[in-house]
Amino acid sequence: ARVLEIIRKIRQKYAVLIFLSLGERSESDYQAFFDAGVRGALLRFESANPKIYSALRPKKKLEDRLKLIKSLKNIGYLVATGFLVGLPNETDTDILNNIKLTKKLKPEMYSFGPLIPHLDTPLASLKKIRLAKMLRVISLARIIDKKSRILVTTATETLAKPAKEKALSAGANSLMINVTPIDFRRLYDIYPNRRSRNIKVETQIARSLKLLYRLGRAPTDIGAQ
Repeated sequence: ARVLEIIRKIRQKYAVLIFLSLGERSESDYQAFFDAGVRGALLRFESANPKIYSALRPKKKLEDRLKLIKSLKNIGYLVATGFLVGLPNETDTDILNNIKLTKKLKPEMYSFGPLIPHLDTPLASLKKIRLAKMLRVISLARIIDKKSRILVTTATETLAKPAKEKALSAGANSLMINVTPIDFRRLYDIYPNRRSRNIKVETQIARSLKLLYRLGRAPTDIGAQ
């Protein structure tokens, strides 16, 4: 009820495209959100390998996650989906299968990023992957799905200072800007040293526009209401 109230208030005041990132909810919940005015949903499958998925999410099945993603498409959502790079026991073949599965799901946007271990999680001992590996994955996704929208996630940006520019040059073509008020960003601490944590929204937008123009690109939106 609280989420629906927020959605309705936003739609009453602003002509914006609302994207939700709420994880696994019932299909009826997502239908209610859509009816209230939401048009986009971010829901990753995280890994196309059922063994890796089950190891990280005990008692959960990959097939159920994929069923929900497909249900979102059927409802009418613009869907962003994808995977994590750098999960335990992941192979290059797994990464390739992740890209192929993303393409098969026909999302409006690819969303995949590096696993950045948080100290307060069971994966704290894992090493953060290098930017070079992330760039190879972006390039491979671009080759496999030439017309796709590929997002430069904030996790990718966190790998190194020039990550955003290098990711755009490697094949990505979509950006994510953190518009959460600075005072509240610390409450969303999913990994350490998150990029843009203390940068004003206006500054993020200005820097992104400057970068796009320098690369010979122009900003557009996803083209939906």
